[in-house]
Amino acid sequence: MSISLIIISIVLSGVGFALALFLALETLAALLPARLLRDDTKPGPLVVLIPAHNEAMTIGATLENVRDQLRADDRMLVVADNCTDETAKTARNFGAEIVERNDMTRRGKGYALQFGLDALRAAPPELVIFLDADCLFATDALQRTASIAASEHRPAQALYLMKAPQGAGPRLQVSEFAWLLINNVRMRGLQRVVDVSRFTGAGLAVPWGLLEGLELGSGEIVEDLALSTQLTRRGAAPVLVSDAIVESEFPTDELALTRQAARWSIGSLRYSARTALSLLIDGIKTRKIALVGAAIDLTIPPLTVFAAALLAVSVFALFVWGVTGVSAGFALSFWALFFAGGSVAIAWVGFGRAALPPSALGGVFSFIISKASVFGEKGRQSTKSWTPTRDGTKKADD
Repeated sequence: MSISLIIISIVLSGVGFALALFLALETLAALLPARLLRDDTKPGPLVVLIPAHNEAMTIGATLENVRDQLRADDRMLVVADNCTDETAKTARNFGAEIVERNDMTRRGKGYALQFGLDALRAAPPELVIFLDADCLFATDALQRTASIAASEHRPAQALYLMKAPQGAGPRLQVSEFAWLLINNVRMRGLQRVVDVSRFTGAGLAVPWGLLEGLELGSGEIVEDLALSTQLTRRGAAPVLVSDAIVESEFPTDELALTRQAARWSIGSLRYSARTALSLLIDGIKTRKIALVGAAIDLTIPPLTVFAAALLAVSVFALFVWGVTGVSAGFALSFWALFFAGGSVAIAWVGFGRAALPPSALGGVFSFIISKASVFGEKGRQSTKSWTPTRDGTKKADD
């Protein structure tokens, strides 16, 4: 019995230590200067593909922003997916091409993206840029991202950031920092370490040839992770364009916040459980460091989940130490907590003080408490269908 407890303690603590060490490596690597990206090829005609489900209230600003950055032969294509509002009409008024999809059995953003790609096959563009219906590109960021994709001959991901609305309370400021940690800090570091980034939800430019044969039509709630994995397996992992910004704002509605967080947290955990091990094995078999790095990064859970898991393992390892006298598991779990906590601190000092000033650090507690609803019934239900982020009228109490 004692031997079994020791083995379990060391294995669990060892896994946590390895993931925390990789997180620390990513964070430290993010502090290094970004790799210079080729920008010597102007892409041919491109299409900005925008899936939209009941987004009539937000899509106008997005389309106006995109239209201002398009060239004469570029296009906007909106997939009005199972809409019951005036999304299609609004999009037409802003000069977008429209395809409408009505399928109540196969619901999800992945299906909408696939429908849009299928609509382009008759006259495919050179590049497709995926964008959500509530996102805005910074000045020149759209064409900058497209040029990198054309020059590097691989997908290019703009730096996608979520911002706390003006006057938002500390909790949303913590959310902004948490988003920045994964999309900016970790993706910068991952790219420096293994030359891999991810499709982080919006602002990905992909050469058309790399999209041939991909299957996006699924009910996968984290379709960005699924697409990233498919591209990485093909040897075409996204590259991060850290000086091209695309932004959106967190919703202030409590239910919408829960839905958004649940789709990412629960969806990424499910996807990692199904995919990370096979990706790691493929990387080891083929000796492709990019696959190995992507698999390890995918295995790192959302920050609050990771912290809770490390704490639980530490308590268990402490118990095992007390019962058996063997401290190896606790030593590993202690250093895992040290590296994980140190990574967050370094990320905050290096990148996060503007998003999360010292005066807002108290919001960490309400942010952690809010995760209870994410993994509760409402959060789990939100992962079963595609719902617009900005829904409802109740404002969050921040």
